[in-house]
Amino acid sequence: MSIEEVEAPGAPGPGQVRIAMHTVGICASDVHYWTDGKIGPFVVEAPMILGHEGAGTVLEVGEGVTDLAVGDRVVMEPGVPDPTSRAVKEGNYNVDPGVEFWATPPVHGRLADEVLHPAAYTYRLPESMSFAEGALIEPFAVGMFAATKAEISPETSPPWSAPARSGS
Repeated sequence: MSIEEVEAPGAPGPGQVRIAMHTVGICASDVHYWTDGKIGPFVVEAPMILGHEGAGTVLEVGEGVTDLAVGDRVVMEPGVPDPTSRAVKEGNYNVDPGVEFWATPPVHGRLADEVLHPAAYTYRLPESMSFAEGALIEPFAVGMFAATKAEISPETSPPWSAPARSGS
């Protein structure tokens, strides 16, 4: 692992925003790529920037971007789907098999000063939310989705819990 200067991403293209990264999380997948060099079929074969949970500030907007502005505090969806895929057309962009996911070879992550990202997958943070909280939105959403699918809630007793004791 090393800290290196990387080339600035340049100006955003149509539908993109340029973002100054403020906070980037280190995920278990980042640790696996660092320690093992791979996760399943995804193998690090060249230097790769880690980090796929992040928040920052919009520095510049590309042509056609109207819902974000310079200075907006934002969080980004780390997986960018193919807009022409069947999954996207059916409203399930998160399961697009062709998704390009940050910090998954060969796609660089976001532990960089600046990044370009599609505005369609960039969301304004409320003023009440910190950059660190923004960076945790993606793992929180994954956990919420899993809990919803498993039909568990704070009121649900885990199957491994001991039965309630009765009487004295």
